[in-house]
Amino acid sequence: MTNPQSPSSEEVRELTDLAQRFNTSGRYEEAADILLLALRLDPKNLSVKLALAEVRKLQQQHTGTSSRSLRDVLREGFRRNAIDAAHFLGLAHLYAEKGENARAIECIEVAKAKDLANPANHKLHGRLLFRRRDFDGAAEEFGRALRYNPFDRETAESLGRAEYERKQFEPALSATVHAFLLLNDGDEEGVRRLRRRIQTLKQILGWGNRELARVFKERQEMVHTAFDRLEWHRERFLEQGGLPGTTLSFTTPPPMRRDAGGQLELASRLRRIKPLAHFSDEQIFRVTQAVREEVHDVGSLIFSHRAQERDLYMLERGEITVQRTTSYGTFALGMVEPGDFFGEASFITGQERSTDALAAAPSLIFRIDAAALDNLMEGSAELGVQVYWTLWHSLARKLRATNEQLKSFFSEESMPESFLRLRKQTAGGGSANVRVAESDKIRLFREQGLSRRELMTLATFSREKRFNAGASLFQEGDEGNEMYIILEGRVMISKFIPGAGEEALAILERGDFFGEMSLIDGEPRSADARAHGGPLTVLALDQGTVREVLAMDPHAALEFLQLLCRLIANRLREIDEKVIGWRIMSGERNESVSA
Repeated sequence: MTNPQSPSSEEVRELTDLAQRFNTSGRYEEAADILLLALRLDPKNLSVKLALAEVRKLQQQHTGTSSRSLRDVLREGFRRNAIDAAHFLGLAHLYAEKGENARAIECIEVAKAKDLANPANHKLHGRLLFRRRDFDGAAEEFGRALRYNPFDRETAESLGRAEYERKQFEPALSATVHAFLLLNDGDEEGVRRLRRRIQTLKQILGWGNRELARVFKERQEMVHTAFDRLEWHRERFLEQGGLPGTTLSFTTPPPMRRDAGGQLELASRLRRIKPLAHFSDEQIFRVTQAVREEVHDVGSLIFSHRAQERDLYMLERGEITVQRTTSYGTFALGMVEPGDFFGEASFITGQERSTDALAAAPSLIFRIDAAALDNLMEGSAELGVQVYWTLWHSLARKLRATNEQLKSFFSEESMPESFLRLRKQTAGGGSANVRVAESDKIRLFREQGLSRRELMTLATFSREKRFNAGASLFQEGDEGNEMYIILEGRVMISKFIPGAGEEALAILERGDFFGEMSLIDGEPRSADARAHGGPLTVLALDQGTVREVLAMDPHAALEFLQLLCRLIANRLREIDEKVIGWRIMSGERNESVSA
């Protein structure tokens, strides 16, 4: 009688022999996996258990640790998934050649689950769907394949054909142009074929040369950016040690590619600047198109007071003094340190320079051409949001620092307790919730030049508050989580100056924003705010509301950030004027007094 366990025993012996071969060659992970499989076939097999224990012991000795790190485990998992995906893809090709499309697609789906970002999976799936005349599905799969590998001419051409079959002629033209840009120089037949297809699509769309040139520029820029990004990552990889014995080099750039050596080096330097850390690689590369490097010696003037230009600056190395020259002397307003922006106010408002900027030490500066940056942001609202988000925080830091300067002009005596009690008493008056018609809100916001989307969001989520004359909205040092827009009445923004008392920094009226800085950086209030000259009605927006506005589509978020940046830039100019005035009144003089 045949032993029913014999087939299983035979398989166990074969698996054990295979595991032994892996073990002998030092491939302990594979050996352990095979022995675990043998144990599932024969759980009571003592020899398999002993062999597995021996393999585990050798594995620990080899790694030098009793257990692998999470990184090693994840890396091994990715490696195995990639191997499985490659095998399933190979099987899918085999089924596809036999015409068994259903089984081929089934294998492709498994390969995708194992290795989602492999363009070959999507490329083969697209071919099979195109063969079935499922052009919508084919276009989707070819599109994904091209995103994962933007240098595959065949995929780009296939995507163009699928889009053409779907009657989506503009995407078809874009994909076909993409394929044309990737042609080899000697592929004359390919050039003729794709040129005819481009001309046909151009006629169907009724386009002229201008529209076609725009598509060529967009696709060429996308291919160049992808290439430059890989080149940059290659350089960073090699800087960090790379692979032993490797001499990776991208010696053959894509067709029509411009020289990007300088751009790569510039992008690497910009990437190291902390305020730009939240920019994507692609956005960094875009910004380099507007950046040029300048070297300044000590005493060199970067820009002067009342200059009519709005370029933006970043300091990479050195030190910059921001100052104002008056008939009473020259007064320093601040120092720019490496990694900081300067010149933001004129870039945002378009107004003339309000200060001088001089190199206090040998300095290396990135000058960002304002017009070029405007064009880049016009083409990418997402980039604009990142730029203005950065400027918003930069201006907030400077405004807080300038506010603090007012304290330095007078004695540092502590405030008497009686005065502190008086300040708290005058904070009375409280606030009351009132109702304001939505139409009045929208009319107010429209006066400030907000978009319709912003109008509806702010009108919906803002809360009305009313304060009695002289009532305090907040005081310096208070925690803040709201910003305000004045609907009726006026607000005095002031600061207590030790030895001098309360100094009014600004009188705000209908439509003005204030209190926004605490929403930016989470720091305590840097000044006092009080109802001035009569009752006050404001609309209050909390942090959740602001986040909701910024989470809208990029165009709306960009408009909102531009509005807030204009507000802070104008406020910073006002406070700078106050600082100069107090310095003059305090009798401070500079050695370089002008005649």
